[in-house]
Amino acid sequence: MILRSIAIGAALLVASASIAAPAMAAASANPETWHWGSIYSADKAGKAKGMIVLDRPGFQINGKLYDFPGHAGCSWLKFRWTKESGGKGYKTFHTCDETKPLKFSFPTGYMLQIEGKLCRGTSKKITGRCSIWEGVWAQGG
Repeated sequence: MILRSIAIGAALLVASASIAAPAMAAASANPETWHWGSIYSADKAGKAKGMIVLDRPGFQINGKLYDFPGHAGCSWLKFRWTKESGGKGYKTFHTCDETKPLKFSFPTGYMLQIEGKLCRGTSKKITGRCSIWEGVWAQGG
């Protein structure tokens, strides 16, 4: 009698685990996403836009940086964010290719907010004509 009760309990445990496993897999298979941009440089010679994905282990920032033809210089995109732990994060991208956008992707971990700024510059540094810091994403909207 005791053996039969243990066997029934084990069968119920296995059945509940097999129902929960697909549900957890479905949650990570459908991460939350948000679109951001477009951010333009002050002279409208560069543009950036993209998507943010929330999945384990945190946020992933994806996007494209454009450098429009017919304008001297390069496009520079700067990000700054506040981490959930209170720290700060920074990332910069640049492109001088007027024919195709620069695709980028980077992890931020868990964060409270992220901002972006698009500037113009040379192939070595930012020289000016920057947008203001624009909100890309913030916790709670």
